[in-house]
Amino acid sequence: MSSRVLLGIDLGTSSVKSVVIEPGGKVMGLAAREYPVAMPQAGWAEQDPETWAAAALESAREAINRAGVLPAGVAAIGLSGQMHGTVCLDAAGAPLRPAIIWADQRSVAQVARVYREIGAERLGAWTCNPLATGFMLASWLWLIENEPEIAWKTATLLLPKDYLRYRMTGALGTEPSDASSTLLFDTAQRDWSRELLNALGIAEGLLPPVGESAQIAGRLASEAATAMGLSEGTPVVFGGSDQALQAVGHGVIAPGVISSTVGTGGQLFAPLAQPAYDWGLRLHLFCHAAPGLWHLEAAILSAGLSLRWLRDNVFMDMDYQQIADLAAAAPPGAEGLYFLPHLAGERTPHMDPDATGAFIGLTLRHTRAHMARAVMEGVIFAMRQGLDLMVGLGAPAERIVASGGASAHPLWLQLQADIYGRPIYRTQTVEASAYGAALLAGVGAGVYHDLSDACARAVVWGDAVIAPDVARAPLYDAAYRTFCGLYPALSAARVPSGDRFPGLVRPG
Repeated sequence: MSSRVLLGIDLGTSSVKSVVIEPGGKVMGLAAREYPVAMPQAGWAEQDPETWAAAALESAREAINRAGVLPAGVAAIGLSGQMHGTVCLDAAGAPLRPAIIWADQRSVAQVARVYREIGAERLGAWTCNPLATGFMLASWLWLIENEPEIAWKTATLLLPKDYLRYRMTGALGTEPSDASSTLLFDTAQRDWSRELLNALGIAEGLLPPVGESAQIAGRLASEAATAMGLSEGTPVVFGGSDQALQAVGHGVIAPGVISSTVGTGGQLFAPLAQPAYDWGLRLHLFCHAAPGLWHLEAAILSAGLSLRWLRDNVFMDMDYQQIADLAAAAPPGAEGLYFLPHLAGERTPHMDPDATGAFIGLTLRHTRAHMARAVMEGVIFAMRQGLDLMVGLGAPAERIVASGGASAHPLWLQLQADIYGRPIYRTQTVEASAYGAALLAGVGAGVYHDLSDACARAVVWGDAVIAPDVARAPLYDAAYRTFCGLYPALSAARVPSGDRFPGLVRPG
């Protein structure tokens, strides 16, 4: 039995997943625990940090048991986590309230205030990013204005996975890939933005020290070690954001390789050797988990969520596989039917929380198959807008790696190849964010020389490459141009929502 196995834990929005791997990449144990998202008021999204901790320790213990690993057999632990969320700790290190997570929409007025008082140009210069509701900056400003007693008692602000590591080790800290998603971070300099903190009157002492993602942040404390079935003192590395570590899990750690994730939302992730961001603030620029690297990130909010909406409200008699099979039976382009996947507002490229979804071009000729295909095509058209922005900013796109739950169906893969106009690659990685966290732990423990060595040894590429269909290229290019004109046309006719977003001047 190897004494050098690695444990990765991914703290997601709906569940936590733990994976135990050998240095060569073989998965030895896998386990998960689900938990709810509380919505105490319309537009709010919260979770109990102690629920995260309990679920993480239980899932880790189960994965270790399934792997048959002795307590001393885990060389190190890595953590991945949902981005943007806010955990408030008092001076004794206890949570003061439920965490406000990324899906929370309560801070609309605070986002407007930042754009009004600081402006998009200075915000971009200081953070390289647009601000959205649910980001730590916006949530903290909301707490100051609406729960001042909580804000006054808060001694430390932590991101979700950083709270989990604190519970495991007693050590406070964060790292660049996740910290850059707070909008309190100078992404180009990989440290907290003192200009922004000073401008908004936020004390830097609220924020934890910053280490590198693969650096050992602390060691497993007795209580957590007992709960996990591991040895006290097991090293725990700082970890990384779920997007950075899914990229690591798929070997996306160098410029030229882009990951395309179709999950509940949709994300494109493009590594960069130098920081370069969109002055229109339509893309995010975050730090990669690999030292000295950054990444552009495009995000749409309703990718697989659009298909879930279709299933729950139109195709109640079918599952996702059946709906995608039905879509495959419709012709490319869905005979002129388009779908805008803006069911929960939109980020890239519009950064518009008021954006709404729509079917456009619906006729008596169209069937459920056309509707299903239009939804799937609309999701990939929306993601291509982000890809085009990335390429325009100089991100090379030599290889696109598909990931996310939707990549299991061949139509999702073929649509990406056809609409992006590039071959699509896959890896054999399972639970990519947890897997990437385990690889990161291996770097911290000295099992691997660096992340390049880890990915070379542990990431296995699939045999099949999905090539774009050259015969469909002109059709999809024309359809994409039409798609790009739909949001501007519909938003111009929309009733203005200035009362809801007072003073907000949207970037771009």
